[in-house]
Amino acid sequence: MNETKLLYAAFVIALLTIIVLNFAVMAFVGLFKLREMESHLKNCYLLQAYREETGDGLYGRKYRLNLITAMLSKHPSLLLLNDPCAFEDIRLFPLHLRRWIEIPYRINAFSCYGFLVLFGWASILA
Repeated sequence: MNETKLLYAAFVIALLTIIVLNFAVMAFVGLFKLREMESHLKNCYLLQAYREETGDGLYGRKYRLNLITAMLSKHPSLLLLNDPCAFEDIRLFPLHLRRWIEIPYRINAFSCYGFLVLFGWASILA
């Protein structure tokens, strides 16, 4: 029983380490790659409007990064339907920048699943 609790603690520490490193990558993207991403989405009215509204602070950058993530998802928001020029920009968005967005968000999603598994495992151990 002691070994299983030690293994559980190791999984929790590993999962928390992955999450912290992933948030560091997301902060890096928001601070250093966002300007390049926005340069490829020049025709997106929604992004330009939020850039003017939210400014260049941390909140504004995070908001615009989430907006770009929503636009690049497989099922884009209904807000994009009012902006047909943005579809061409999204289609031509470079793959190397798309990876900077998709990979951290997928890692976060799988980390949430990992916590659900660990929560279920903790209820079995108790």
